[in-house]
Amino acid sequence: MMEIRIEGGRALVDGRLEDTTIHVGSDAGVVIGIGTDTTVERTIDASGLLVLPGIVDIHGDAFERQMMPRPRVTFPLEVALLESDRQAVSNGITTVFHGVTWSWEPGLRGAENARAILGGVERLRHRLGADTRYHLRHETYNLDAEPEIIEWLSDRRIDVIAFNDHMSGIVETASRAHKLAPMIERS
Repeated sequence: MMEIRIEGGRALVDGRLEDTTIHVGSDAGVVIGIGTDTTVERTIDASGLLVLPGIVDIHGDAFERQMMPRPRVTFPLEVALLESDRQAVSNGITTVFHGVTWSWEPGLRGAENARAILGGVERLRHRLGADTRYHLRHETYNLDAEPEIIEWLSDRRIDVIAFNDHMSGIVETASRAHKLAPMIERS
């Protein structure tokens, strides 16, 4: 990595936009100077632009749209994750937590998909522009999954775990036929 100076833009500093120069260090792209005129290896002209910190998406599930843009139309997981990454980075998202639901349902929320996405993120991490993390959304009634999830946690393969209870909503939906059709189609 190299040291970079970003000049000519309006930078977000202490909660306000300022016309200033930003000096980014070679250590993981950390800002090491504001308004400094240090010799660097590269200068970026940001005239007319905003210079902002990266966005952290702590609960992203937009990647599902890349995997299955519409019912029964799927793309290979690698293509979907790379495209999702491209879209995240182009929108200023520098850290993304893919929110993956592991339910008893088949399809996008099933066990095979949860495993495949975890494996895909691990395999592709070196090719992804965003710092990509795995956010497991575990359905509390999915008791059969718990030993494997405990192993994933022990091995530090997942970064965040949330506990979901969609069963109550599904039971309530049974009395509303118009709500069941989308759920069946998604599954």
